[in-house]
Amino acid sequence: MNAIPTTRGSGNSHTGSALTPPSPRERRWALALLLAVATVAFIDRTILNTVGEAVKRDLQLTDLQLGILGGAAFALLHGLLGIPVARLAERKSRAKIIAVVVGLWSGMTALCGVASGFAGLLAARIGVGIGEAGAGAPSQSLLADYFPPNRRATAFGILGLATPLGIIIGAIGGAIVAEAFGWRAAFLIVGLPGLALSALVWLTLKEPARGLSDGKLAAEEAPPLREVVRTLAASRAFRCILVAGTVVNFVGFSGMSFAHPFFVRTFPVGYTEAAVAFALINSVSLAGGYYLGGALTDRLGKRDVRWYGWLPAVCMMLAAVTYVVGFSQTTWLATIVLLTPPGLFSGMFYAPTFAITHNLVGPRMRASATAILALTMSIVGMTLGPIATGLLSDAFAAGAFAGDYASACPGMGTALEAACKVASSHGLRLALISVCAFYVVAGLAFLRAAGSLSTELAHMKESAA
Repeated sequence: MNAIPTTRGSGNSHTGSALTPPSPRERRWALALLLAVATVAFIDRTILNTVGEAVKRDLQLTDLQLGILGGAAFALLHGLLGIPVARLAERKSRAKIIAVVVGLWSGMTALCGVASGFAGLLAARIGVGIGEAGAGAPSQSLLADYFPPNRRATAFGILGLATPLGIIIGAIGGAIVAEAFGWRAAFLIVGLPGLALSALVWLTLKEPARGLSDGKLAAEEAPPLREVVRTLAASRAFRCILVAGTVVNFVGFSGMSFAHPFFVRTFPVGYTEAAVAFALINSVSLAGGYYLGGALTDRLGKRDVRWYGWLPAVCMMLAAVTYVVGFSQTTWLATIVLLTPPGLFSGMFYAPTFAITHNLVGPRMRASATAILALTMSIVGMTLGPIATGLLSDAFAAGAFAGDYASACPGMGTALEAACKVASSHGLRLALISVCAFYVVAGLAFLRAAGSLSTELAHMKESAA
């Protein structure tokens, strides 16, 4: 990184005001605004999970199709387009990019509500993924320029609160709307707030100088993508974190896609009750996990940076055990109680994963590094997780059904509906238990990453000096 003169221009140059360090008030506003963006993104991304069972029955879908809509339809283009958008964010105003894409994906979410079949809903969900591809990397890159390295995990942990907030607002609100007015109304209503938020971001979110929070401004020109890839590939810590984050997403989005259907199929509850239970289970526990994951790793990391790998490693192991136990329960109360702690453990991965990724590269590599991490997590985790869970669920259900499950139970509206529901519940339970056991793999990957963090971060500080 090199100091540069004060110039005027777009996102790849610095004005005099941009060279002034952000004030505490500006930091808080940027974090709050980006948290709102991420929350709206999460709601629009996952509203299908809330109303999934209603969509399945209305459009006569299989669990595989539901898994595709919940994961692959969103994740493929979301991950692939994240790279070119990140490259643009290395050069242009990240705040303006975020403002534009918020409006785009919000409109596509509303269009999901007018889909007449699987193909139309698939196209709209792909549109949501295209829009949201432009938010993650620019948002994290902005935060890294608002907060110094020793406070980034905490900032990213607060940004991660978008998940539990999205669960509360999207799950409960979406379920209430769906039961009162139908699943189509739920899509239309959750898509509207993003349009106002888009304008607010455009008008009020400032673009800070890149690298200022590290004590030295970044070079004017962004390095080519091949250099970013080469830097990340050479990092053993990043390679391990990439594996860990991908596995966590694989399991996490499987649960997000099928937790509501699991509750409705297994217990005598409606969509709203299932949504409230899901929100209570995940919002409190995940909020604690995201925040504590950031605050604790920043605090413990001052003593030994290997805690950025050690802490999530231990938590992933605990998440595997507690999720398996929780989904194995056969009573409503026991399931709710025992599925609460795993969210706390699994949420611990987020802040250290992204903080380490940003601290391992220079300021003009951060959006690209985030996009590369998100690409793998999206394609492997978000895409294959729900699909694999849907396939396993259908396979386990077929094994538990006395007859041809695929023919007899396409939409659960047959004379065999009771038997179909039992088999469907049994299949989904076994699928979720099988997938959650993969958290062990994530734990081992984090543990391996911890071994090289001291050397790599020390080398990064030396090269930036």
